[in-house]
Amino acid sequence: MSNFEPLFLRDACTQDLAEQPDEIACILCNTSFQIGRSQNFQNVLKHLLTEHKFVISNFKNVADPARYFAYWRNKLQGCVPIKDVCAVIKTNSGASDTGESEYYYLLSDTLPEDASLRKVLSMKKLAAILSHQEKERCTLLSKRMCLFCKKVSEESRAKLLNHMAHEHNFSVGRPENLVYIDELLDILEDKLKNLQCLYCERTFRDWQTLKEHMRKKQHKQINPHNAVYDKYYIVNYVGPSPSAPEVDGPIGVHDSDTEDEEWEEWEEQEHTNMVCLFCSDGRPTLESIGKHMKGAHQFDLPSIAKGLDFYQQIKLINFIRKQVFLHVCFVCSKRLPSHHDLVLHLSSREHNNNDVDSLLWDQPQYYFPTYENDQLLCALEVENGHVSTDEKYVVPEDIVLPDRTLLHLLKEPEAELKGDAH
Repeated sequence: MSNFEPLFLRDACTQDLAEQPDEIACILCNTSFQIGRSQNFQNVLKHLLTEHKFVISNFKNVADPARYFAYWRNKLQGCVPIKDVCAVIKTNSGASDTGESEYYYLLSDTLPEDASLRKVLSMKKLAAILSHQEKERCTLLSKRMCLFCKKVSEESRAKLLNHMAHEHNFSVGRPENLVYIDELLDILEDKLKNLQCLYCERTFRDWQTLKEHMRKKQHKQINPHNAVYDKYYIVNYVGPSPSAPEVDGPIGVHDSDTEDEEWEEWEEQEHTNMVCLFCSDGRPTLESIGKHMKGAHQFDLPSIAKGLDFYQQIKLINFIRKQVFLHVCFVCSKRLPSHHDLVLHLSSREHNNNDVDSLLWDQPQYYFPTYENDQLLCALEVENGHVSTDEKYVVPEDIVLPDRTLLHLLKEPEAELKGDAH
């Protein structure tokens, strides 16, 4: 879709999730905390622990912390008792324990409501990231100089990165695997202007000494252990979040219909109507839009999606969206003069709309949404999707947590916690 401006389905628009607030309010009280551009939530997490005996498990895996806090703040400051939502941990409960017993409350992705919320936020975050990446592919840079030779200026981000890789042996990865490239280049340029090695991050007295150091030590690469760079790699947005360990204690049981109503109420400003793949009809649920497509267009989405993992379903939907936009049959690849002619072509009894060749759609380019605001993609994860854990991901840093309890870890000074926040 790189030849087109970003597309939008007519009856909805997406919210940019890349922007995060500079201030966050406690879930359980009105205390606010500055989190700044670094998005450091350690102070509010420490406050929750010390003041409210409240712990959020695997917080670093929450895709959109601000919206995560907003959801639970809205619920827990309402009429829902905290014990009905969280796992409850009682300390010093053994026969030989002499200390005073206390109750701690754990919000974990082992709880169905929390797991569902995290999945929705992850899906929305991934959609926003892929949308931003596609915009970068479609737009040009204002002329930007090479970081090393200062002679080559490029308007294409991909050409600039490829030039540095081929001519200067400096690579941050393939352009199609990166996002927020302008911001990444700004960081690298600032480091070099400050005469700082990009790998070991030592500072040198002049440019010539720095260049010689990076050449001899083979330091023409970014520091893989610096978590600041994680933001710029798509792979860090698609990995499934690991589940928290099981916790003994009373866990509230929720009625799924009630949870759905509360979620919809919280999301009332967001339009979630799903638009048919072939016409402008919209439906509020995946099931209802599936019935419409089966009845009106002889396309059985649930049957076709059966056996596909979540990301394969994403690629299938994006492929069909693109073909329909181009007036090309997604089964036989015949190009039609208009959308009306395409719909007539698909309605032919001799045409099997469910026979979609996977060789056509199972390609990396279809990770990118054809329409920026395609709510059908969000519904796949919530209602029907399954994220495969079999794919092998390349992670830029190895994170080894120390062998300490969660409560002890959170009570440590902020300086020691900084490494675990990423």
